[in-house]
Amino acid sequence: MALTLAIDLGTTNLKVGLINEKGGILSLASEGIVTESREPGEAEHDPEAIMQLIFQLCKKVLQDENKSDVRFIISSTYHFGLMMLDEQRKPLTGMTLLSDTRSQSTFSDFAERFSGADLYQKTGCPLISQYILPRLYYFSKEKRALLDRAKYFHDSKSFLFERLTGEWVTDISTAAATQLFNAHDLKWDREILSSVHLSSEQFPVPADGTKYQAPLKKQILESLGLSGDVQVILGVYDGAVLGFGLSGLRENVGLVNIGTTAMLRVPGRNPVFDKNENKRIQAYALDTKVFLNGGALNNAALPLDWMKNNLFNVDLQDPLLLQLTGEPPLMALPYLTGERDSKTGPFASGVFFGVRRYHRQTDFVRSVLEGVAYSMRYLYDALKENDLSVEEIRMGGGGVNINAWPQIFADVLGVPVNIPPTKEIALVGNALLAFTAGAVFANYEEAAALMLKGGKTIEPDNSRVKVRNDHYAFYKKLREQLGPLFQEHSSLRF
Repeated sequence: MALTLAIDLGTTNLKVGLINEKGGILSLASEGIVTESREPGEAEHDPEAIMQLIFQLCKKVLQDENKSDVRFIISSTYHFGLMMLDEQRKPLTGMTLLSDTRSQSTFSDFAERFSGADLYQKTGCPLISQYILPRLYYFSKEKRALLDRAKYFHDSKSFLFERLTGEWVTDISTAAATQLFNAHDLKWDREILSSVHLSSEQFPVPADGTKYQAPLKKQILESLGLSGDVQVILGVYDGAVLGFGLSGLRENVGLVNIGTTAMLRVPGRNPVFDKNENKRIQAYALDTKVFLNGGALNNAALPLDWMKNNLFNVDLQDPLLLQLTGEPPLMALPYLTGERDSKTGPFASGVFFGVRRYHRQTDFVRSVLEGVAYSMRYLYDALKENDLSVEEIRMGGGGVNINAWPQIFADVLGVPVNIPPTKEIALVGNALLAFTAGAVFANYEEAAALMLKGGKTIEPDNSRVKVRNDHYAFYKKLREQLGPLFQEHSSLRF
């Protein structure tokens, strides 16, 4: 039986698993990743530390009795990574993360500079500060000498694939979230690149991550104790791989992931651009035939961690987290690191609204859980308003382990929420993709039938749905009316 060594490189954790053709996880290892911050707003990974950790965890999960069965290695990696290399291809920087906020300081200038260019219609990426284009703009304004030294640019996918195979390639789904990649011809957009005095030759070659593969370097093969023809499948970004692990990438299935960040996306054959001026939908190509249309939040479990580390202990399994009273609700806009829509997002910050003397710790925790769900409802409504059919919701990520959260989502969205049987959706999704790319399975449907079984369904509580709808209507108004104040507040610097 063929095995896949699956690597999931996230912004806060690294996981490696050994997966068989039935979706079974034979062994698993994980480790937290250190985020480096040497100046205000900076958040980067040390690329060498990442590679050492990957090899350490790979060796940990590999056993002598199964090494000869490993046929594929595949990775899922995060969006928004940017690492600059000099002319000798030596790193000038670490790998930036979603939580790197330095580009917010120049975002007003960036938005004015590109106000006449319809970046959204060309790339599917609205005007937000986390994309690679505004990050490059920040470096051009604040660290010009460093940018001038940069001759090549890595993202998290191309960096890892080059280290494993020697090839300088990235996958389409990772390139799609740079704001440098044309959503229509699936190539680096030369006009956008030239606007920041760069060329496509300075970026890795985009390829279909669901098919592209190359042999593992011989020295790595030997170092891991593997043998035979081990192929490295390029793979897709970490959010996209959940589509494989949750549903086998079925159309019209809403894919929700709740972790440090959160997402809601629907697979489809074409890019969908939001007709609303808020540009709530991001149209990301997954491969040459499938787009993941939807949106994401920077802040899901992240504000819960912040609360635990800075305010008070958080009991995430308290049954009172599902409690609704007749009092006006405490509401949280949990936007600690900004958000991803073009109006509220770039300048957004955290807000607790409606605080009263009787509110306790549980009320604050509940308001964050609800705030994330209401924010996802904002995206859910955007999909429906743009004629995207969502027949069911499938949810994965660490957030499903908080008992109240899937129920809150079901009540807020008003639809059943399916929870998969395994917690390691990304690893299983990676393996499903690898086995299909490697012709072990003929297609995703065949792979999903064998690898994705079981799970449970959370039904909405009809007695709560109307209350949630009323609360959401106020939440939406609050979020939109605070938009201009977020921007005004962000300018109060000295």
